[in-house]
Amino acid sequence: MIKQALISGAKSDEWYTPVEVVRTMLDVYPPKNGDRVLMPFDTDKSNFVKVITKEYDGNAVYGITDFMTNIYDFDYLITNPPYSNKDEVIARCIESGKPCVLVLPIDALGGVQRHKLYSKTNISVYVPTKRIKFISENGEHKKSPANHSVIMMINAPKTEIIFEYQKEKIT
Repeated sequence: MIKQALISGAKSDEWYTPVEVVRTMLDVYPPKNGDRVLMPFDTDKSNFVKVITKEYDGNAVYGITDFMTNIYDFDYLITNPPYSNKDEVIARCIESGKPCVLVLPIDALGGVQRHKLYSKTNISVYVPTKRIKFISENGEHKKSPANHSVIMMINAPKTEIIFEYQKEKIT
């Protein structure tokens, strides 16, 4: 059922990423100048779309419903995918061979099948100090989720883990 919803473009667990998290993602894992940006699970309401189209790529592609079944020409992907479909999205990102920056629950780091996927590429993980307070569809900030989230770059230049306190020392 979940796979069919993903293929048909139906969305589940719709939560928006706060703009400060989008900016952190872009600061830690920025696109290169001139990169064609893809945001497959985002609409014009998304903070990804608002920031990317204004500051990075005015022609960025977003609002698509067939990312899992269609091939898109892009250089850099950034999104907060539906967590219920994270494994399929991770696999698709690895297949693309392009840098893909995702917000994922911390448990996305574990699991036999995921480790098989991760062994095919470099994974860079940024671990924020605090849990991300996602925004509901009606614009309300909800309390932090029960699980911690991480920011992951799939097809990264190198495999690494970066903790928030390290980023502050680097920049």
